[in-house]
Amino acid sequence: MKRLSFPWLTAVALLMTGCASKPTSPPQPPPPDPTPIKAQEATPQQRAAIRTELAAGYYERGQMDIALEELGAARALDPSYPKLYNIYGLVYAMLGERDKAEESFRQAITLAPNDSDIRANWGAYLCATGRAREAMTEFEQVLRDPLFKSQEIALINAGKCSVALGQTRNADDFFRRALTVSPGNPVAAYNLALLAYREARVGEARAWMRPVMQQATPPPEALYLGVCIERKQGDREAERSYASQLRNRWPDSPEAKALAGGTCE
Repeated sequence: MKRLSFPWLTAVALLMTGCASKPTSPPQPPPPDPTPIKAQEATPQQRAAIRTELAAGYYERGQMDIALEELGAARALDPSYPKLYNIYGLVYAMLGERDKAEESFRQAITLAPNDSDIRANWGAYLCATGRAREAMTEFEQVLRDPLFKSQEIALINAGKCSVALGQTRNADDFFRRALTVSPGNPVAAYNLALLAYREARVGEARAWMRPVMQQATPPPEALYLGVCIERKQGDREAERSYASQLRNRWPDSPEAKALAGGTCE
């Protein structure tokens, strides 16, 4: 039996300029600056920033070993540059090295206590490692920053932490706010659909699934939720459609294998 859950992978996103991903193409160099800084004129921090951006690109592509090399070079240039420790935290979190990840995020915050991107990542990390109450303090601070550009991610993460704390009404509010900031956001919509399904509001759950299914490739947990919603609704044709997509697109996923159980929880 497959238990319907709120997956951390899709909803507790770690920030840089967006969400973590693993494209298969090799990293591409940034476009040349029309007024490039000559190497001899660049400050150590400027050169550390460039190496940190390169590390971030390798992190996004899943090349953690090269990301760590670039971060090491950045730290050698300027060990006081806070953003490099932010990327260190992301890399170590992805590698499962929790002590190093936590140490890195704390170092980043010590150096830049008002940097909302760093605090948003720290909050996401806390939430993903079972410290939801601590994480909410970070998200509350981040969401008070009018200049923070990734409000929808912080709102979704705050919603996830609220679910972990059993505060479903607060979670619902955070997910709805995320949709206000980012209309049609499929992660926020999925989580609202799941909340509604769990509370037996099947018609509302079906409605929230529309933006989820507008993705080019809906993730397996979304398709499985669609199966369960339509089963509860009694629409066998729609249920079969979701199940068919799940089997065809994600045949090796736990969700596809759970279809044989025939029971939603």
